[in-house]
Amino acid sequence: MLTIDEIKNISFRKATLNGGYRAEDVDSFIDEVIVSFEQLKKEKTNLVHKIDVLATRVEQYRADEETVRNALLASQKVADACIREAKEKAAKIVRDAETKAQALLVDANNMTAAEKEHYLQLQSDAANLRNELISLYSKHIKSIDDLPSTSDVEASKAELDEKYPTEDMSAPAQAQPEEDDVKIAVPAEKKPEPVADTEEDVPAPSKRQSKFSHLKFGDNYDVAAD
Repeated sequence: MLTIDEIKNISFRKATLNGGYRAEDVDSFIDEVIVSFEQLKKEKTNLVHKIDVLATRVEQYRADEETVRNALLASQKVADACIREAKEKAAKIVRDAETKAQALLVDANNMTAAEKEHYLQLQSDAANLRNELISLYSKHIKSIDDLPSTSDVEASKAELDEKYPTEDMSAPAQAQPEEDDVKIAVPAEKKPEPVADTEEDVPAPSKRQSKFSHLKFGDNYDVAAD
């Protein structure tokens, strides 16, 4: 196939002295040019066909690219929606957890305050009971202190013996009479009186009421009764 340079630099042999060229050289060159042009035409046709194929593929690629782009955009939208929904759910879960935690803290604080108040009330009740017991036992101790002791009894006896002295006025023993002068009177035999068979016929001796019986000590004392 001829090139552009070969066509430009072609030279023919002179046919005559007047400057004409040989016909066979010109015809041969024309034939080569025709062959070259036909080959170029074929190549051009092939190239045009290839270009058409490539253009079709490009258009197809562009369509596919648009589809892919739309799919990517749709995927991005779905991903953004999922992320946004996940964030909203996570934020809601965090808010709910914080609300529940705050409620638990408030309940725990209220329970702690109630238990403290209950404990302090028990302490106050115990202190009041202690004061009442101390006051009650103080009264009992004062009542016990008012009772005379053994030393008080001995002192009172000594004081009474000193103020009001007494003598032993028991009668002296009489002289025993002689046996001849004494007539022994034998009393008539008496029948024994019937004895009651049961203890119910015998009246029980009455117990003497003590002036200190109202005092309560030891196991007989009941604080709640007062």
